[in-house]
This record gives sequence, structure tokens and C-alpha cells, in this order.
Amino acid sequence: MADFDEPLCGCLQDMFSCLIVFCVPCGGLCIQAYAVDKATQSGMVVPFLWPLLTCCIGAAVNRGQIRQKYHLEGSFIMDCLLSWLCGCCTTTQEYREVMNRERPK
Repeated sequence: MADFDEPLCGCLQDMFSCLIVFCVPCGGLCIQAYAVDKATQSGMVVPFLWPLLTCCIGAAVNRGQIRQKYHLEGSFIMDCLLSWLCGCCTTTQEYREVMNRERPK
């Protein structure tokens, strides 16, 4: 397993991502969830609903799906803690990670 390519506190490296997540937090989560669901073809809408309903638990579920898809290290407990303590940073990190990995090469 690998670690995230994007740094946790690297949100200011990309102002577009930073603005999306800070101005429309659920927008970043929805874009990530769409990219993950599109790749796995699960058709689940849970990633879209969880962040709206349960904040850090939903964000941790979304982060877990990203970790699973890209074979990244981590745990659900750590995902919950990071989402609760550094919600905007984790969301920006996840957004950038998904966008960079899904970008055509």
C-alpha cells in the first residue's frame, strides 16, 4: 500500500481546489465521490449523502473509498479523526488526489 501523493496541508498549492473546498465543501466531496463511483461502477449515492448527514463519519467513508480505490494506507479511525480535526484540509487533499489520478496522461 502507498500513501496519498498529495500532502495533507498542501491545499494552498492549488488555489482552484482550495476555493472549491472552502466555498462549497460538499461540492468537492461530490466530485470525488462521482470519480470513485464512476471507476468502480457501484452506482452508489451514499458518498453524496453521508457528508451531508453525518459530517466526519461520511467524510471518513468517502476517504476510505478513495484509499481503497488507489490502495492507500490508512484506517477508518484515522480518517474520522482527520475529517473531524482538519476537515477542509482532508477534503482538499482528497479532491487533489482524485483529480490528479483521474487526469488523462
